[in-house]
Amino acid sequence: MSDSTETLLAQPLEATDWNRAAQVLEQAVKAGYQDSNAAYLLAMCYKHLGRNADARHVLSKIAQPDANVHLQRGILAFAERDFAAAVEDFSRSLEQEPRSYPAAYNLLLTRLSLGEREACAELIPKIVGLCPAPEEKRFLEILRTLLDGIAGESSPDGNGQDQHYLVGTLTAAEEARLVDLLGGLGQFDVAYPLLARLVAQRPHSVVAHAAYFGAALVEGKHLMDRFQWEEAYSLLAGVARKIEGAGNKLEATSLICLNNMLGVCSSLMQDFERAAWYFRSAQDVFVKDVQAAAGLGNPRHVNERGVYMGAMIEQNLALTAEWQGRFDRAEQHWNRYFDYLEHYFPISRPPEFLPRLAFEGLSRLADVFTRKEKWTSALGFLQRAHRIRPSDSDTLERLFHMYTQLKKTDEARRALKRLREIRPNDPQVELFELDVRDLRNPEDVERMLGDMRRVLQRFPGDMRVEERTTSMINNVIPTLERQGEQYTTQINKVIDQMRRLPSYQINWPVVRNVMRDLEEKFFQLRRVAQKCLSLVSADDLRRDLNSLIHHCDRKIDQCHSLGE
Repeated sequence: MSDSTETLLAQPLEATDWNRAAQVLEQAVKAGYQDSNAAYLLAMCYKHLGRNADARHVLSKIAQPDANVHLQRGILAFAERDFAAAVEDFSRSLEQEPRSYPAAYNLLLTRLSLGEREACAELIPKIVGLCPAPEEKRFLEILRTLLDGIAGESSPDGNGQDQHYLVGTLTAAEEARLVDLLGGLGQFDVAYPLLARLVAQRPHSVVAHAAYFGAALVEGKHLMDRFQWEEAYSLLAGVARKIEGAGNKLEATSLICLNNMLGVCSSLMQDFERAAWYFRSAQDVFVKDVQAAAGLGNPRHVNERGVYMGAMIEQNLALTAEWQGRFDRAEQHWNRYFDYLEHYFPISRPPEFLPRLAFEGLSRLADVFTRKEKWTSALGFLQRAHRIRPSDSDTLERLFHMYTQLKKTDEARRALKRLREIRPNDPQVELFELDVRDLRNPEDVERMLGDMRRVLQRFPGDMRVEERTTSMINNVIPTLERQGEQYTTQINKVIDQMRRLPSYQINWPVVRNVMRDLEEKFFQLRRVAQKCLSLVSADDLRRDLNSLIHHCDRKIDQCHSLGE
């Protein structure tokens, strides 16, 4: 017989298939298998699958739960932040298994989450003897030191200096664990005073200051989300003073975030000067951070959607200046904001997010500056919006009207040509072409009215065309009235000269020629006014046109009498 032995090949275990395990155990339970171990294992499967409610339900069905069942029920209740139920389950687990350190430690954390700091300080000495290692005992003593400090008490054995020494001699690992524990509670009212005491006893600890600052920042955000601006400002301003007084420098990103949040709170409290100061402070920190990281690449300056941090600061400065009514300053910040957005278009996530953000912002600003009658600025924003979306017909139409408003005829014609390509057979576009014409005399107006009639006949019953026609005639009427005033002034000038001269010195042939020419012009003006009258229905417009027609009739008679 060979003295060699056969061995099995070592193979790694496959990962547990919790879904499959849960299905098998569910079938067993449904088939009537009443063993509590099966229910417990099914609950653990649910726990690993994240189905905490189902796991708690299964564990609650176990008739005679042991210490481990209560422990798991407590853990699940803690995960769902049902701290009252967690305290009850951990207490029962500890009653059934008095030497269970996990039950005692979890009970401590749960009471701490409930804000029962004094109870926790009293509980720690009772569970120190259960610690599995000296390091764990030391950690609990450190935690007790913080809790005693918050309660305003000292150690009952008079070792206050020793406790202070414990906090001062924290190792990096112990400090990181303590900070993680306090931050993981998710209870600001509980964790913040403990972190504040930790910072007080370790004034040069970067980790402690970062945790303290982070907790305040998260709570400040929660307060801001609930529109509690004054409470958020008081909290964050206090943190800023404490950090500045300690001389401990935080990361630039953290300081930028703090100043931005303080600026937002100040803005919404209507203190715009203070808000602008905070935003400028954030900008100063940001510029220095960018300069320090030049050439190294700094992805933290760009958020998950591709928005550059510098753009967000410029936006805040622009809005603050806008609310202060300082539109020239706001325009400078807005332009830098859009420069940043356009630069980062290639990394936008999703790809259309940044272009859409820039387009909507530019469109809004074009409206704002138009209402303020800052035409040049409004035109600049519209042109940038058009570059982002060259085929957007609404933007192109607004751009055309802006060019027309600013008497930029060539640019208006180019915009109209592009608009015709995008919106062919649009009756309004046909009428837009008439807006570009320079109406110098009644002949120009008459030609425009003829083209207007053709458009109306081409698109009968189109309300948009009729409304646009009425609007154009409304703009034409002042032109006709000014023309009538000019003709009237010429008549009065001739009559005034005739009155100053004796009859024999008047050059009657010249007077007759001038009057006949003016009579013809008034005839033409009257004809154009009547054509306009046939195209309008508004009473006020008809009244103005009838008044102009009657004026023309009187002047025609006057010219005729002097022209014979």
